Amino acid sequence: MRTMTQANWREILSHSYGAFFTGFRRLTPVQTQGIPPILAGRRVLLAAPTASGKTEAYAAPAAEIVAGTPRRGRLLVLVVSPTRALANDLKRRLEARFAELHISFGRRTGEHKETVDGGLPEVVVTTPESLDSLLARRPNALRALRLIVLDEIHVLDGTPRGDQLRILLERLDAAAGHPVQRVLSSATVEEPRATADRYAPGAELVMPEGGRRILAKAFHGRSISDVARHLDALAAQGFRKVLAFCNSRRDVETFAVKLKGATAFRESISPHHGSLARRERERTERQFQDAPIGVLFSTMTLEMGIDIGTVDYVLLMSPPPDVSSLMQRIGRGGRRTGASRAGYVLAHPADAILFETLFSAGAGGRLLGRDYAFRPGVLVQQALVLAGSRGWVDGASFRKAVAAPFWEEVAPTTPEEILGAMADAEYLESSSGRRFVLGEERERRYERGALHSNIDDEVTQDVIDRMTGDVIGHLNAQQPQSKLGLSGEGREVVVRREGRILTDRTGPEEAARFAPRGAPTCSFAQGRAVARRVGAAPCDLVLGEGLGSHFLLHGLGSVGGLWLHQALDRLHGRGFVERSTPYVLRLRGPLDALPPSDAPAFEAFVAQHEPKLAAIASMGPYHDVLPEALRRRAVARAAELPALQAFLETARLVPLAQTAVTLEVLADLA
Repeated sequence: MRTMTQANWREILSHSYGAFFTGFRRLTPVQTQGIPPILAGRRVLLAAPTASGKTEAYAAPAAEIVAGTPRRGRLLVLVVSPTRALANDLKRRLEARFAELHISFGRRTGEHKETVDGGLPEVVVTTPESLDSLLARRPNALRALRLIVLDEIHVLDGTPRGDQLRILLERLDAAAGHPVQRVLSSATVEEPRATADRYAPGAELVMPEGGRRILAKAFHGRSISDVARHLDALAAQGFRKVLAFCNSRRDVETFAVKLKGATAFRESISPHHGSLARRERERTERQFQDAPIGVLFSTMTLEMGIDIGTVDYVLLMSPPPDVSSLMQRIGRGGRRTGASRAGYVLAHPADAILFETLFSAGAGGRLLGRDYAFRPGVLVQQALVLAGSRGWVDGASFRKAVAAPFWEEVAPTTPEEILGAMADAEYLESSSGRRFVLGEERERRYERGALHSNIDDEVTQDVIDRMTGDVIGHLNAQQPQSKLGLSGEGREVVVRREGRILTDRTGPEEAARFAPRGAPTCSFAQGRAVARRVGAAPCDLVLGEGLGSHFLLHGLGSVGGLWLHQALDRLHGRGFVERSTPYVLRLRGPLDALPPSDAPAFEAFVAQHEPKLAAIASMGPYHDVLPEALRRRAVARAAELPALQAFLETARLVPLAQTAVTLEVLADLA
């Protein structure tokens, strides 16, 4: 491709250049490579790190498409965001630019249904759930659609919501009456061709080389006083805006409450997580963006591209759950310097091993994620919506509404078998002939718009400031605390009633206890990467004895560790495994051989532990409604059991002395 000058780009983007690129010296690589094929009408995957300009790479061509459409005033472009928070952020970032071009722009989410003269705007940012609702309730509004953008698709890929979106894309083409152009925007992914083909088969891959340098530093100690010392050291080095990532909401609140006023950042320390009310989160984002100094403790809610202004430094309070999360987190810092500056806090020797493994894999472009597997529970949700939108569903209409590739994913199970299982579980009721209808309760849920989601429900109560009436956040309905820390403040519970917790502000308190969401799980690939990092050969499981214990370094990940734990306890008696992690088992006695790993052993494992495996593999809220045979096939694949079984067929059990592994490392990882 010939070298393009700014004048060339002004000509190509004749309507949108001024709104999107005025003030920039040049377009970024993802923009120069991605804009031409999008304008040419091709399917495209834009895969690049955070802060590379992906949003403008699809938004400017979208504006050109709208501006060049003869009949305006209809929905022409959809941008599907993985979260409502990101949809709100896109609204803040893009609305004025589209307005400058006289293009109407709005949100269509559970929180906002913005219209223009009673109709949908020309460009709409939405979520998978709201797209599902549009297809069910207003399919004619999609007839003129020209382009759909799947923003941050890596967040949804490999989840029930991602599979729901795959189905919706095919339904969208049917509703529009023509193939709608598809553009995917993603962080760097390990298998871009496979990712693209799941959502936009044949898409052109735009993956610019290069990226910012990572300047990482270890900080030792994770107590409140340790972290205060770390923050003071960063302030002394001139870092004014610090984004600190934690793996739990409780840690976020603990650090925010305890450190406020205790460091050089004074009172400018705040929490950010999904259990805070939207208005609280947005207020915190604005405060951090506008303040001259600040520390923001956050869960994964700020991993993605929500605009919080300049971040000078990223501090990782614990090892992230995976490489993708690590790269997203450190990518939030140092955007103006060309280097990502990040610190990582070591509270335990194992933390160093995990951080080193993740950093090494990220630098080598290996994300160590799970292999993709279809979550068929989304078919149950789609059947419910079909029954709600048309009044009934049968096998033929179900098969027609869901594209053929998805039935191939669940073969030999048929649509009729899934509908029958739904009726057995009282999700549907039998009607005339072979038709099924929604029961009264699910009919009401459909009318409320509550059947469009594949997100697991969490029952919560609103926490309200008694003096102002403002909703501060949301806690588990069984929350027992009378005093708690929430949104960086101490609060005393005054009364609980009708799903609400009325509170008064007090001094610093213990952080709120949030409903557990389960510990982060470790993939098979990541488990083996840790084992190799500490000296195990690719096919070895390492036995060590000493320090008063017997250890088995397996590196099989969360599911493999669970399988090995259960298999050894079954062979040697309950309690033979004293402690289990995704990397190491601590054993009560010596081990001579690995347990049998044939097909019957794995089938028995799935039958016994299906609910736990479904939770680890995030099978979604409708998984347990499926026919039993399909449930077990699907959960085995999503939990990586075929890969685990294949590995164990050639795995060796070797003594510690024959490896580079040390006994101290085994004890640390246990």
